[in-house]
Amino acid sequence: MKKLILLTGMLLMMTAKSVFASPVAPKIAPSELMAASEITETLNKPVTSESVSNLEPIKRMSTSEIRETINQPTTYIFEGIKGRELTLSLWAGQLTAELYSPNGENMGVIEKSDNQWIGQLPESGIYRVRVTPKGETTSFVLGRDFSAKWTYRPDRAIPIAFKEKQATVKLKMSGYQIQPITVQGKQGQTMRVTASNKNLDLAIESPSGQLLDQGEGQTFAQLPESGAYRVIVVAKRPVKPSIRVSLQ
Repeated sequence: MKKLILLTGMLLMMTAKSVFASPVAPKIAPSELMAASEITETLNKPVTSESVSNLEPIKRMSTSEIRETINQPTTYIFEGIKGRELTLSLWAGQLTAELYSPNGENMGVIEKSDNQWIGQLPESGIYRVRVTPKGETTSFVLGRDFSAKWTYRPDRAIPIAFKEKQATVKLKMSGYQIQPITVQGKQGQTMRVTASNKNLDLAIESPSGQLLDQGEGQTFAQLPESGAYRVIVVAKRPVKPSIRVSLQ
């Protein structure tokens, strides 16, 4: 009887060892090991700028006027209300500006030849202005107004007499009016423009269409090339200013 109990106990111990023994790890072929290492390397590989496509910048048009220099297409957004009249004005820069409604409809294109877009907003929502430079970079001024209608006057030449360094022209401008003045300049000269009224916006544009400088009441720039430069005078209210242009 004792032998039978002892034998039964030994059998139970052997069965328990076989049940709770550690499993044998399966063998992995060398090809499978290589594949696993490649997967781990791929997952751990850091993300670089080359692996992420460049996204176009999106900026809020929080003010009624944008003055910027860009080197890639850039989108500016603003909120519009259905039925309001909008005027978008381009008065400097070599670029194309496309206006899109909240539902994605292309409402028009503004270029240097057109200068502005005027129309009623068809719906309320977020409107987009996509600005695309025509060269590698461009400096530009783009204005937005919901009530005023900007008008552009024909270019007016201001000749500087031989051996003279400056000339003055008197203007009579109404509100929301833009007057370009053409001046012949030589590469290396410094152009200074001063207005008798400090409330005017002034800008200097090169013969190739680059915005060189802008300011209120005065502006200056060193000329990068020879040719006909444009001094752009912007008036938001009726004014009779004197504009002095000097070259040194």
